[in-house]
Amino acid sequence: MPFCQQCGSQASSTADFCFNCGADVAASALALPGLPDGWKAIFAALQKGGGVDLPQSIELSLAERAQVLFNPWAFLFGPFYYVAKGMARKALVLTALAALLVCAARLLFGALGLHSVMASALLCFIPSALFATRANVDYFKKMVLDDDGWL
Repeated sequence: MPFCQQCGSQASSTADFCFNCGADVAASALALPGLPDGWKAIFAALQKGGGVDLPQSIELSLAERAQVLFNPWAFLFGPFYYVAKGMARKALVLTALAALLVCAARLLFGALGLHSVMASALLCFIPSALFATRANVDYFKKMVLDDDGWL
């Protein structure tokens, strides 16, 4: 289902206008000026999956799901990628959340007696995975839904 660029509500996939505010939803996120083709494909897949919560993700192919749910640049650069995309507040929140998750995992590993190098290496992937799995949806929310909030 497409989403309205004006109010963010879901619109019928057969409708040409938003039932909530009356805006044209036929001109979707793909009409954003200056948006590279790669982002257009990601945004189209997000809309095909039903928006940011992906309630209809079953309609996406495996390649589309991977494209929507993983961003390799965010995996590598984390908060710096978010800042470069103009999402500094979300970078701050996700960095704090990643730090909390790493601390909790360390406590859990310590309680279980897992002090190996492998356990420590796994902890390094928590922040990267968090940023990589959130980046495309967060950028969609910023660009299409005009939501540049904290979460």
